[in-house]
Amino acid sequence: APVSGSKAPAHSGLLIFLCAGSESIYEDATVQSSLKAMGKAKHFFGTEVGHGTRAKLVVNSLMGTMMAAFGESLALAESVGLDGDEMLEVIGQGAIQSPMYALKGPKMLKKDHSPNFPLQHAHKDMKLAVDMAKEAGVEYAVTEGAEQLFQKARDDEELKVAEQDFSAVFESIHKESNSEYSKKRGSG
Repeated sequence: APVSGSKAPAHSGLLIFLCAGSESIYEDATVQSSLKAMGKAKHFFGTEVGHGTRAKLVVNSLMGTMMAAFGESLALAESVGLDGDEMLEVIGQGAIQSPMYALKGPKMLKKDHSPNFPLQHAHKDMKLAVDMAKEAGVEYAVTEGAEQLFQKARDDEELKVAEQDFSAVFESIHKESNSEYSKKRGSG
């Protein structure tokens, strides 16, 4: 079954299982026990094979879109003279707080993009989700824009961030920006 979660949740038994297919296999006591041992939650999306994968693409496309918006906002904050760490504190105190922002934000400011979820894999899932949305007739323009940012970052031979964490889209955002801060960050 597809999962939501990366290295740390896997090591801690905190994965979220996104299941579909045979309901009798899903309900089997051994399967339930195994899922419980490895994860914090499990969801059954019906008997149609592939629905677990669809759920994962929805989750990962949202996560990538959130990261792209977060990266743009941090780049803007830094470029207009605001302290990045203080902005992370503000973001963490309000309605937009997110465990992802709390985990990734401080590392992004330090250019630490040690991979938990490689950017190239995030891009692949975002592209598949954009294609899935088109097939379903769903407007997905915001995610499509984020997917294009990820593709540009993935393909950038100078940055070489494809195998780094998906938070490295932040480096591409700075590279494409014309602010004095972004120029200094890129050369520093």
